[in-house]
Amino acid sequence: MQATKITDQTNKFTVCPGCDLLLHEIQPTPGHTVICPRCHRRLHREQPNSIQRSLAIAASGMLLFLPANFLPLMSLHVLGADTSSSLFSASLSMFAQGQPFVGLIVLLTGFVFPLLTLSLLFWVSAGLFLGIKARWMPDFMRWYQHLSEWAMTDVYLIGVFVTIIKMNHTADINFNAGFFCFLGLVMITVAAQSSVDKPLFWKLLEGKEKGHRLQEYNVPISARTGKEAGLVLCHTCHKTLPASFLNPQGRGHILCPRCGEILHQRKRASISRTWAFICTASILTLPANLLPIMNVEFFGQSTANTILDGIIFFFQEGSYGIGLIILTASILVPLFKITGMTLILLSIHFHWTSWLKHKSLMFRFIEFIGRWSMLDIFVIALLCALVQFGYFTTINAAPAALYFTGVVLSTMFAAISFDLRLLWDTDNQAEAAADAITRVGAHVSSRGAPTLP
Repeated sequence: MQATKITDQTNKFTVCPGCDLLLHEIQPTPGHTVICPRCHRRLHREQPNSIQRSLAIAASGMLLFLPANFLPLMSLHVLGADTSSSLFSASLSMFAQGQPFVGLIVLLTGFVFPLLTLSLLFWVSAGLFLGIKARWMPDFMRWYQHLSEWAMTDVYLIGVFVTIIKMNHTADINFNAGFFCFLGLVMITVAAQSSVDKPLFWKLLEGKEKGHRLQEYNVPISARTGKEAGLVLCHTCHKTLPASFLNPQGRGHILCPRCGEILHQRKRASISRTWAFICTASILTLPANLLPIMNVEFFGQSTANTILDGIIFFFQEGSYGIGLIILTASILVPLFKITGMTLILLSIHFHWTSWLKHKSLMFRFIEFIGRWSMLDIFVIALLCALVQFGYFTTINAAPAALYFTGVVLSTMFAAISFDLRLLWDTDNQAEAAADAITRVGAHVSSRGAPTLP
């Protein structure tokens, strides 16, 4: 078997995180994107002046963060009664409603994680800008990548707009300084995430003096995937390394020398954990949609509303756009995630090798939209904080809020637990079997048929 010798894996070869295809490392020119030819996953897009832009944007976001969360967001006026709330107060409202778990999730995703992501990005980009190579910087960058998905200020902003439209017909709304600060904070947070050139950050964080010195390693030319080549890919920093050099004794965890993440050829117990989360989400979906998600008290009369009741309300009021957004985020998206993940898992179990590119695209879409199902929970938190007019009208959280939060978390954890490369392993096995049959057939043909004298 032919092989090529390499001494620096990171600079010569890379492995696609989506399908494990073995590729030569390519540095894109400005304005261009590197895409995997097998699964069409985006591998790298260069961001100009990434460090300077990330530092400036993260610093701006940290300056806006406190006024955006602690200044009053808006005020409601109904029959001479006034109420107002900040985003932080709205995040705490679920604790007062007897929903501590839901309140904790709202507080983490709406306040704690956004603050941490901005802070981590600021310190990492500041260190790189000043030429500092501290031991904590790779850890900060790793946590930034893990927490970015859970920082949901953009979803929270859509929840604010839904709340405004919902209360527009029953109350006079005044926007306070906190609303405009929060609007700016969301735009800055989105800009910060798009400005980070992660491959560049990780390359600079590793540096020449911290590069992993390897002996010469033989990569077979016939190898098509990282697994066939005996390589392991870090899913956090995307460093490619020979697994045997990192753990020659075959014992203990394999740690990435660049970011410190635990490495595996494939995520351990990926399929079983994904099945567990999908089954949990399927079970919780029924009470989440059938039970009331909030109670509205109007002049002493209490009315229980389900998610579907809220959607019907917006359609009856003529707010078809908001109704479609809630219908999509609260009902269609969870069902799509459960159905899509189930189809992918069944494809692995039954070795279905058709439509792999489309299934990969569907999984990446599931990863992207998973967080948007938190929209309903943010709306309820805002309504519970703002609509507290005593005997006139009050909104309180109902039991379905807990179940719906469980659905959102279960589907997100299912996507995080799943290793998409397992889907493409079924295609690799089929190709290997076909190659083996072809070689056997060629060997039999080469022997020739017996000839008569």
